[in-house]
Order: sequence, then C-alpha cells, then structure tokens
Amino acid sequence: MPSAPQLGFLNTTSQGWSELRLLTTQTTAASVNLDGQGLTISQIVAAARYGAKVSLGFETNAEARAKIDAAVKCLNDKLDAGESLYGINTGFGGSADSRTNNPKALQLALLQHQQCGLLELPQTSSYSTPSGAAASLSLSEEKLSMPEAWVRAAIAVRLNSLVRGHSGVRVEVLRTMAALLEHNITPVVPLRGSISASGDLSPLSYIAGCLAGEDGIQVWIDGPDGARIKVPSSKGLAQYKLEPVRFHPKEALGILNGTAVSAGVGALVLHDAANLAMLTHITTAMAVEASTATDASFAAFIGEECRPHPGQIESASTIFGLLKGSKLATHLTDEGIHLLRDEDEGSLRQDRYPLRTASQFMGPLLEDILASWKSLNIELNSTTDNPLISVRENTIHHGGNFQASSVTTAVEKTRLALALFGKLTFAQATELINPAMNRGLNANLSATDPSLNFHCKGVDIALAAVTSELQFLGSPVSTYIQPAEMSNQAVNSLALISARYTVHSINALQQLLAWTLYLLCQALDLRALQRTLASQLSTQISNSISKHFSTWIEQPDQTDLSAKVFSRLQKRMDETSARDLEARLLESYQMAGFEIHKFFAGLPSGGGSDPLRNILSWRDESVQETKELYRKTTLEFLESPQACHASSLLGSTRPVYEFIRRTLGVGMHGIDNYHEFADVEAFGKRPTIGEGVSVILESLRNGDLFKVLFEEGVLLAK
Repeated sequence: MPSAPQLGFLNTTSQGWSELRLLTTQTTAASVNLDGQGLTISQIVAAARYGAKVSLGFETNAEARAKIDAAVKCLNDKLDAGESLYGINTGFGGSADSRTNNPKALQLALLQHQQCGLLELPQTSSYSTPSGAAASLSLSEEKLSMPEAWVRAAIAVRLNSLVRGHSGVRVEVLRTMAALLEHNITPVVPLRGSISASGDLSPLSYIAGCLAGEDGIQVWIDGPDGARIKVPSSKGLAQYKLEPVRFHPKEALGILNGTAVSAGVGALVLHDAANLAMLTHITTAMAVEASTATDASFAAFIGEECRPHPGQIESASTIFGLLKGSKLATHLTDEGIHLLRDEDEGSLRQDRYPLRTASQFMGPLLEDILASWKSLNIELNSTTDNPLISVRENTIHHGGNFQASSVTTAVEKTRLALALFGKLTFAQATELINPAMNRGLNANLSATDPSLNFHCKGVDIALAAVTSELQFLGSPVSTYIQPAEMSNQAVNSLALISARYTVHSINALQQLLAWTLYLLCQALDLRALQRTLASQLSTQISNSISKHFSTWIEQPDQTDLSAKVFSRLQKRMDETSARDLEARLLESYQMAGFEIHKFFAGLPSGGGSDPLRNILSWRDESVQETKELYRKTTLEFLESPQACHASSLLGSTRPVYEFIRRTLGVGMHGIDNYHEFADVEAFGKRPTIGEGVSVILESLRNGDLFKVLFEEGVLLAK
C-alpha cells in the first residue's frame, strides 16, 4: 500500500511558534530581515505584536541595493524621456486620462485625496470632550483607528515589498519607514475606508503622511513616563531626529498601491487561527477523556488506508497521540472489538458524531488553513504595487498585483474554518453539560446536588450566544463587492474588511474555547471524583453484603454478588445524574437490590423471610453510608480546588489541565453549593464563574497557554 500523504500542519505551526520565540526571547532575540524573499508569518507577528527588531536586507547586500537604485534610475530616465507613466505623470484610477508636468506635486495630490478616513478628534479640538449637560455616554466604545499591531504589520509588509527593487522608491524613504518600527512610532490609521482593490490605498496614505511629517496625521509614540501618547507626526519624527520625507515621482504611489495592510492583518490572523486549530484538538481529546469515550475513532486504519485525506490523517493522529496513556478514555487496544451483543446492551456502541467524526470534520479545515498560510507567505514576499519596474527588461509594466484577492480567499477560508471549529467545540461542550448524554456526570457539571447547583447552565447559554455569532461571521465578505471609483474598480477584493471580520472570529473562538476549557476541567475533576468514589464504594458494598448476608451466603458468592450489585448501582447512578444524591441513591440501591433478590430466589429454599427483611435494612443503611461517603469525598475535592485531582488519569492533555488548575489558579467549582450558601459573606468574596473563565481567556490572548502546548510536549511535531 502506498504511504499516506502527509499534511504537515503541526510541523508548520510548531516551527512558526519556535521562530516567534526565537525572535522575541531576550537572550536569543534576532532581527527580522526584510530582504523581499524570506519574510514569514511568524516574523510579522514578532515585529508587529512583540516589537522584534527589523533590518533592511539591502544594507548588507550590495546587489539588492543596486537593484533598488537601478529601478529608481529606470523610472527617472523614462520620465525624462517623456513617456506616459501611470500615477507618475497621469491621474489616478478612473482619472488616469489626465496628465501633469509636476510629478512631485502629483504624489501629494494622491495623499490629499486618499487621507479621507474617519478618526477620533484630537483632544485639542473643542468638539472632542463635551462636558456637563452636553456630556453623554457613547453608544459604542469601538475605536475608529486600527490597533497599533495592525499598522506595524502593514509597515513591515510594505517595506518587504518595496526592497525588492520593482517599485522605484529610494532607500532613504525605506530607511525612514524602518525607523518608524525601530522607534515604535505608529501612525494612527483609520479602521475603515479600504476595499483592497488598488491595494489598501487610504490606510497606507496615513503611513505615507506620517513619513512626510504631516501635522494632520497623528502618531503614537512613547511618552516621558513610558505611556503611549498621541502627537502630530511632525513632532513624532522630530523627537527621534528623523527628517520628513519629500516624495519623488512614484514614491507615494509606491507606498500606497499595495496589499500590505490586508496581508499584514491576514498574517496576524493566520498565526492565531493555526494555534486555535491545534487547541481545538486538545479540547477534543479532553472531551474524549471527560466523556469516557474511545480513541478507536481515530485509528490509523480509518484514515491512512480507507480515506487518506492528509488533513483527516493528521487530525486523527494528533488526537490519538494526545489520548495515549489516558485512564479515562477507552483504547483501541482494549476496547473489545469483539464485544458480545448482550455485554453492552442499552449503551451506545459508538461515540456520538462530535467526538467520533472529529478528525473527518477538522481535517479539511487544517488543509484550508495550511493552504491559506502558504498563500499568505507568498503574498508577504511579493511586489504588489503598480506600475512595476523591470530593470532587466528596462520596462515599466502596468498591471494589477494590487488586487488582494489572494488575501481575501486566505482569510475567508480561515474564517469559515474558525466557525466550524467553534461549532464542533460547542457540540462537544454542550454534550458534557447534558446529563442525558454525558455518561453519568451531574447535570450542568455540578459537583453537588443539582437542585441547588446549576453550575454550567449559564456557560451553556453563553456558548450558544458566542457560537451563533461565530457562525454568522463565517459567511463570506467577498460576495458583497461594490463597484467603486468611477467604476474603474468595478471588481475589488474587500480583503481588509474580510481580515477585520476574521479578527472578530478569532476573538469569538477564543472565548468559546475559554468557556470550554473551564467546563472540561470541571468534568475531568468530576470523573476523578467518580473514580475515587468507585474504589471506596466497591469496598463498602462488599462489607455491607458480608455484614447483612453472611449467614446465608458463602464468601465466594459474596464476592460475585458484590460485583453485580456494584455494577447495577453504578449504572443506575449514571442514569439518574440529574437528580439529588439521596434520591439517586435510594432508587439505585432499590435497583441494585434486585441482584440480591435474584440470588435468594435461586436458592432451593428461597432463603426464607429473614433475608428479605435484611435486604430492606441493607438498602436503607447502605443509602446513608454511601451518602456520607459521597459528601465526605466531595468535600475533600472541593476544599482543594486547585489540587489537580484528575492528573493521574490523563494522557498528554495533562499539562493543559494542570496549567489551568495550578498555574492560573482556576479551581474546581462547588464549595458554596456544598454548604448551601450558608456563608453568604464568603460567597460574595469568591470569584465569579466568569472571572475564572476570563483568566483562561487572557492566557489564550497573551500566548501563555500556547507555550504549554508547544513547549511542554503536549503537541509533538513529527
């Protein structure tokens, strides 16, 4: 049989994480080399979000420097020869039928008409800070400007394109652009206004305006106390002794006419999306454990031999590997493929779809994200303006590399994948909350009586809310293209809009996964509690059978009968997990007592009336003993909420569970419910459920949780 195709998603994400850490760890920090050839998604993340240093490749490469200079000369020679060159001596877009003899002024005219974005008014404006009766609370706190990380990403991507020597932009301009990153000068760029057709014209005009030192362009810089302050760009440049740029022919157009903002935001999105894809595999494996489900659904034979899609194979292999060594999941090696018909009567023979088909569901999504990753890596190392200068051919080409559809398709595939990861996670999580589906866990994952503990009911509703939003965001943006700019841009990509909405999807999936991780840890603790109780309960039942029935039952029969009583009791306890403990125990012991009735009914004399009376006293006494056992053991768990009770039962998911319990300090829930809220003051001082989930969410946002995934052996690249 030919070998199965390899996708390499985990390798790609792991290598990306390693590169990011290399660029952002103080002891090993290297610079991001912008040479137009080797820029990666991880390098963009490092430069944009973590302030990694950047260097310009042409500073140490004479050939690259010569190519840039030659492109500038080629452009000037053709301009001096009187050639008609778009955007250099012609108008722009649908106005390209106009001509000018003032090419330098034309560059400023370009900036002027593109700097039309909406931004918050400077604090010096009399309209910016209403007070007294005129003051009101805003309908929305949404900013009109882009996050600084987006702008830094755009500058890095644009630089990497311009250094390729196809754009005719002088090295002096490129050095000033690089200085913005070096000194952490970030132009304030409007959030809206780009259709990503002729590139991201308007957003990039604010970066160009900053380089020119326009007072109408604001920038963020470090203030005297280290806090970020907003000042006019002329002041920001002056603070770091940077001379404002005076644009030569095509230079403003060279900066504006590209896909850098879309590609930059897209790169930031892809980095987080890939990490969330891997985290969804972790939560799926944890859900298998919490549901006491099987790893047999992820057997290599199913994918590698029967349906060899590379994404499905890698997804299944990842989950299967995570479950290795788990004492909660059942395993392919001991599942009992030859289980007899009567042995599992009344139970599902196979897991439900959210677990059993997880690799088939997620595999294609991995393929889509990886395809997007590869496409964006190409875009980051492309020249995307117009016109383009070929020094080798001594020709200026008029084309359309600014059309950002490659970015659009990349982020749209990614956003749909995020929506589907969310849908799968929602199904797995809500199955665990539901006592009709979770194989014996209390309703709402309560650790105590469900009549006074509705623990995850609010989480259940919140999951539905955020999943609905995520599904809405999964719809394409590109189908809403409108003709623009005198219908010259009758088709456009909407790449930046699509990338922006993919950021919303990232945020929504992060929240969904934070809630899910919270309830998974609770479910795993409840399984650990069940295992602890089962061990103690088995002994208790053996002792009670001996105490009440040793007169009539020999020791070997006692052992056999105890096992049958225990099995029937456990089954009925699992079936009644929506009810309070005492009611469950009473009904379960009544059912379990049937095994004792059956034993005596099988004796020649039936045992007489004494055993029957003893059955009733055995049941009543056992209910109380078991209730005390449950409450005592439950209290031990709840009084040590961060004790990582489930650690010894887990496979490779263990570090994630322990990170949440021990490092983040988000503990097992239920101590107030156990005491029936007797100490109201203590309840009022305890963190809310949402606070605990918020701590988990922050670890997703700042990357701490992903350090556990990629650096503590949870995910091992192959």
